[in-house]
Amino acid sequence: DRKAFDPKKDPVIRCVTPGFPRSGLAIYPFEIVQTDKMLVFLYESFGMVRRIYMDGRPPPKYLPAGRMGYSVGHWEGDELVIETTHFMPGLLDGAGLRQYGDLSVAERYRLLDGGHELEATVTITAPETFSAPWTRTLTWKLDPDGMIYESVCDPADRRF
Repeated sequence: DRKAFDPKKDPVIRCVTPGFPRSGLAIYPFEIVQTDKMLVFLYESFGMVRRIYMDGRPPPKYLPAGRMGYSVGHWEGDELVIETTHFMPGLLDGAGLRQYGDLSVAERYRLLDGGHELEATVTITAPETFSAPWTRTLTWKLDPDGMIYESVCDPADRRF
């Protein structure tokens, strides 16, 4: 229950990565690295790394659930389409909104403004959390001189 949630008990306070989609769709910068068989998203937030397999493989039949899930992608014209499943239960936000491991995330990315902006339409499906899929559109601006900084978290910080 969100009303009973104590933000001081959020695992993020103890430097436990919130994972995807919670932190991957936040305001922090990220970098995308492309290889022949995968895309790698490097997130400034918590130093998270996300692999998106682009070689047509399906998710393995048995795969332990994780904070980042398991992502496969493909191109549909000029749009990158990513499907992510195999999430462990966790929080979708810092206000106590829970998901129970039934989460799936569908993302569609496209470039705008001559490649200077990246737009993502993200649909989160979590039947135990939401009565219907939840869709949000996000846009990031390219910063050609930007960089990903080291994410420093100190669980001994006595403020919490």
